[in-house]
Amino acid sequence: MTRVSATLIVRDESEFIADCLRSLAGNVDEIVLVDTGSRDDTIEIASRFPIKLHHFAWCNDFSAARNFARERASGDWILYIDADERLEIPDRDEFSRLLSDRGKIAWQLRRHHRVGWTALSKLRLFRNDPRIRFQGVIHESIEPSVEAAVRADGAEVGICGLRLHHIGYETDQRPKNSRYIPLLRDRLSREPNNLYCWWHLGECLRLSGDDNAAVEAWSIGIARLRELESRKLAKSILYLSLIKLQHDRGAAIDDLVAQALSLFPNHLGLQCLAARHAVVRGELEAARPVLEKLTAIDADTFFDPELAYDKALFRHLSAEPLALCYFRSGRYDDAARLYRVAARTSPDPAACELKAQLAQLRM
Repeated sequence: MTRVSATLIVRDESEFIADCLRSLAGNVDEIVLVDTGSRDDTIEIASRFPIKLHHFAWCNDFSAARNFARERASGDWILYIDADERLEIPDRDEFSRLLSDRGKIAWQLRRHHRVGWTALSKLRLFRNDPRIRFQGVIHESIEPSVEAAVRADGAEVGICGLRLHHIGYETDQRPKNSRYIPLLRDRLSREPNNLYCWWHLGECLRLSGDDNAAVEAWSIGIARLRELESRKLAKSILYLSLIKLQHDRGAAIDDLVAQALSLFPNHLGLQCLAARHAVVRGELEAARPVLEKLTAIDADTFFDPELAYDKALFRHLSAEPLALCYFRSGRYDDAARLYRVAARTSPDPAACELKAQLAQLRM
């Protein structure tokens, strides 16, 4: 019988650990929990669940802790998960089928990395193969070793419908800065082209209140991005964060948006941002097709394996400027309808409803 081990490393996760373990219990055959130095009641809470508890002396290396946990798993497959994530198995028959697929060495799961966002693919389930190990002191990854095993065996990595729901970003991230910033600088000193680490360093610096240092980190990441041939959509986060910060500081962002779109023309968030600015400039004919495309997308079923989007992008963030396009074009019935669509999710629904009523009066 095929067995699945879930492995997780924890430290002071009392806020999250119970719901995580509750999502695993009964769905996996073994839960390997490695504590790296908790000072709260994480272990007391975790001990109420069927876990195999181990302790690991923290050495400023996430991969070392992950590999320690992996080595203590006895299942045929390993699911690695964090305390602030929850496992969802929509189809148990599918789960059984993917575990018995001999042609697959690993599986991509659908991960909702923020509440209210669409999912993206993350490699989180893999065979218990000693060749598959984590790499990197922070933002540890198994992808390089999985890819090597795929090449050696002629195997494949599949995409499945299992889901992980991440809720950690809904809490204050600033307490983690003192731990993360030195590790990020260490990894970047050895891997200067690790673009996600440049983004995360900038984000930590922004959270610490040093906006200028954040701009510098993101700008360095963007400069390195522009030198690389491979430009995956996920790397656009460098531009998005820099654009948002500069906008909040009152700086001009049109050139940044144009530059980002030239590198990532299929990025729906950047398309929306450019269209919204076009509406402000009165360029309605340029903006309308983009906004119509976005509002036609069902946020609850949309899936891009490369990138997650805030569902608001397909709702009020595109519906409200599209309504304004229709209003200025004399299409008052369409404007009223779209303003009411925007009101369902807008942070200011009363304003959208008022605009809908004005459109009706004009009609």
